[in-house]
Amino acid sequence: MASPLSGLLVVDLSRLLPGPLAARLLADLGARVVKVEEPALGDPLRMSPPVRESVGALAAILLSGVESIALDLKQPAAREVLERLLARADVLLESFRPGTLARFGLPPEELRARFPRLVICSLTGWGQDGPYAPRAGHDLTYLAVAGALASTAAMPALQVADQIGAWSAVTAILASLLERQRTGEGTYVDASLLDAGLHANLVGWSLEADGRKAVRQRLPLSGALPCYNLYETADGRLLALAALEPHFWRRFCTAAGREDLIRRQYSSSRRARREVEELIRSRSLAAWMELAVREDVPAEPVLSAAEARVHPQVAARQLLGAGPEGLPRLAFPARLDGERPRSGDRVPQLGEQTKALLAELGMPRQVAKAEGVGQRFSFKRWLKRFF
Repeated sequence: MASPLSGLLVVDLSRLLPGPLAARLLADLGARVVKVEEPALGDPLRMSPPVRESVGALAAILLSGVESIALDLKQPAAREVLERLLARADVLLESFRPGTLARFGLPPEELRARFPRLVICSLTGWGQDGPYAPRAGHDLTYLAVAGALASTAAMPALQVADQIGAWSAVTAILASLLERQRTGEGTYVDASLLDAGLHANLVGWSLEADGRKAVRQRLPLSGALPCYNLYETADGRLLALAALEPHFWRRFCTAAGREDLIRRQYSSSRRARREVEELIRSRSLAAWMELAVREDVPAEPVLSAAEARVHPQVAARQLLGAGPEGLPRLAFPARLDGERPRSGDRVPQLGEQTKALLAELGMPRQVAKAEGVGQRFSFKRWLKRFF
């Protein structure tokens, strides 16, 4: 299939999860992504466990299909390489704390003046301004401040701010590229993981209109409703019951022989939830699934990742695959004209394309030595630095 972003060049300076995910999505859509990594250690993703054949599991998903060059941006020669690359690039993606590019001698306002067609996306935790801009953070802290953890006050199962942040960055980048077609000028995108967490909490914000909600106060879609919750079955499995609409709940209660519960669908009382808990615990998961399928009630088992992998619907959608080392690969999570765009399954070695890119940019090979190309990745050095 035709790749929608074919011919576009993305320079990726980001690390860890959000930036590399955004870059990988752009690569899947056809962009050429050149990942700039620190020569000695590279992106910590490379050693995300489990590691097989020197490839970390997250790296297998996020770095496959991109090119890797190794540059020490503290060195003037490395910055020259980067600047020559940016002169050809369409997008620069970076995830440093605010002010870091300027300390490298590459302030965004200067880059915009020198490369007016360049779309620059800074994907940071707290954003480029505000009192928290320079603070450290991770997905959990962004979600905590965003109010997204309040109703359950529990550890999230997914890195919501990181992943929605990546998608919001990609959306802004694509919109900026479209705008560039009209104006001929690039855009500076300030994408924040806090902003993403706030946006993900949109249902919470809507409920706040009815009055302030406290931490650990269950909300309708986070465990307050008997009809929409997780329940343990007789055999110790978990059933996700989502009979939110009245006709689904009526079918469920009638088929279960508990018509008395129909009027308790939206009750916020603990007694109502306990009654439904006791009902679900009275039968096995298989029995409840037989009822759900027969009555067309939205209810499904809570699956592990291993169980989800072999689920017939997941298999039919063909999103999950595996690379040559046996680690997972994920294709783009949408089909275009019936096909999923894919950038490739191979994970580049750290700095693998550096010399080829230097030649492409017309720079002498002596630059490679100055930038640390050829330094072997050291797992011991990695452990010493990060642990």
